[in-house]
Amino acid sequence: MTSTVYSVGRALRWSVTLSRKFMRVVPWLTLLAVVSSVLSQFFMLAGFLLPLKVVLLLGSETVPVYFPSVFQDVGRDGLVVFLSIASVCFYLTHLLTGKIVDISATSACKKLLNRSKKLAIFENQQEIASKGYARYSQNLATVGFVSLCLMVMAWFYPDIAIFIAIYITLCVLLVCIVASYSNSFHTKLSRELSSVSRLLGSLGFLLSFAYIVLNHLLGSPPGILVSVISLLLARQTFGRLATFAKDIQGLYGQKSQLRALFFHGHTFSQKPISRNQGFWPLVVPEARDAWIAEMLAEIVGSENFESDTQWFDIGLPDIVCYHVKVVTGDGRFEYVMKLFNSNRSAWAKHEATLLSSQRSLPSVPIIKLDLVKGVHCHIYDVTGLKRCGKKETIDQLVKFRTRLMSTTPQSDMVSLYARSHPMLWQRLDQQSIIRMRDLLDRLADSDAVEQFLIRLNDIKETLRFLPLALIAHDIRPGMLWKSDNGDCFLINWTRWSIEPIGAKLPVSVLYEPSFTEIIEDIASERTDISKIESHDIRLAALISEFEQRLQRARYAEAHALVSKILLAAKSA
Repeated sequence: MTSTVYSVGRALRWSVTLSRKFMRVVPWLTLLAVVSSVLSQFFMLAGFLLPLKVVLLLGSETVPVYFPSVFQDVGRDGLVVFLSIASVCFYLTHLLTGKIVDISATSACKKLLNRSKKLAIFENQQEIASKGYARYSQNLATVGFVSLCLMVMAWFYPDIAIFIAIYITLCVLLVCIVASYSNSFHTKLSRELSSVSRLLGSLGFLLSFAYIVLNHLLGSPPGILVSVISLLLARQTFGRLATFAKDIQGLYGQKSQLRALFFHGHTFSQKPISRNQGFWPLVVPEARDAWIAEMLAEIVGSENFESDTQWFDIGLPDIVCYHVKVVTGDGRFEYVMKLFNSNRSAWAKHEATLLSSQRSLPSVPIIKLDLVKGVHCHIYDVTGLKRCGKKETIDQLVKFRTRLMSTTPQSDMVSLYARSHPMLWQRLDQQSIIRMRDLLDRLADSDAVEQFLIRLNDIKETLRFLPLALIAHDIRPGMLWKSDNGDCFLINWTRWSIEPIGAKLPVSVLYEPSFTEIIEDIASERTDISKIESHDIRLAALISEFEQRLQRARYAEAHALVSKILLAAKSA
């Protein structure tokens, strides 16, 4: 329980630190924002309560007896008109005070930033500062609003005020105790504090409603009007407290940024990822040997084996690969165990989808898809294979891509991919080409670019009717493994796509004699490209490269492809 209370204490201490800073630099603007926010809440409450009273009046012939005596002399019709006008006034005042909150928050934020005298530190820092200050003032207003609500209820209906105070206290204690003894609940609380606080707030409101009903049935309640107002105040109290918890968490989550923006002597430093999160605890040698031994025991079906584990690099962040050599009574085996950090679960699922659904893939055989302490782990059998180095990877890349294009994608995979991602012809748009032309200005061949824009729809249609092929992006050293007969297999499928056949072929290959051999090799394995012309495949490769150069802001190099694209399109 100590750690949980300590975490809450740190968040509250940070809020107090901000309070001291804001009250010292912008006291009047802060006070104006807080008071306006509290008044805005009460005006909104009154603006929504009064129309309910108007409806109740319209349903009766006289003024109900539970209305104060001062309203009895006005008469029903006069009271309806009066309350209707008052409701509109309260709602307009609510909007006005809300606008005052926005204006005062913006002014205070500008003054704080000017006072700190900082350079531009990160993107959207003005917006971050404004939201941080608004969140702080909203928290302070929530404390004032809830306090006033409880005081009003304590004056007119003390029983319900005591009930709500006890419920809030018990909830705080219970949450701290459970979070201290349950790691899963502590994690859920950190990630989903908003939903937990809303759930507790809704439960508190329902219990308050039940208490008021039972009090009217069995006890000695106050008047019905007091009960209605108390119920509305209870609803607002629990709603504001749920928002308060989330805002406190949000303020503490932006501590490093807000401290750098608002405090003169502090600089911004990105908080490093904790080594106690994700797969980092699993790479500690003792822990690594333990989970690898468990995996090997499942794979070889015995605990009698010797193993040697060595890390190797595939050049991707948040992915760790181990080359494991195993000796058992049945022989020698080699495996690769690939761990995905918790922020790369999408990569792991993307790879698993392909490996479990696509047949005849030039992949290192996958033998197990599993979770290790909640972290995705993919295990490959590399027995009899040798990892390609940097030079060999470059030499084998075209050959491997040709072999991959010879694999026809499964129809269900194509449908699944098309529902999830735009295809090459869908991503190609006029606006990006126009931006390239505008940036290059006189350096651009305006006639060629204009012809490109005119023929763009025809090019898209050509690409749309080309057969599709699987593409593996960003193949780096360590990802390709070679067999004794010279065939290469890929061990990383985290970034694959389905594109028109020819995409991702190097431009340098398109105009060499080997290009014809590549098409012939693919045609020998796929019957669906027998009637496809070589210039259509060349067009797909050029458009794919053109898109990539635009994405990397290499506009001059992208423009250099325009004439080649037009030539390939004209041949089509």
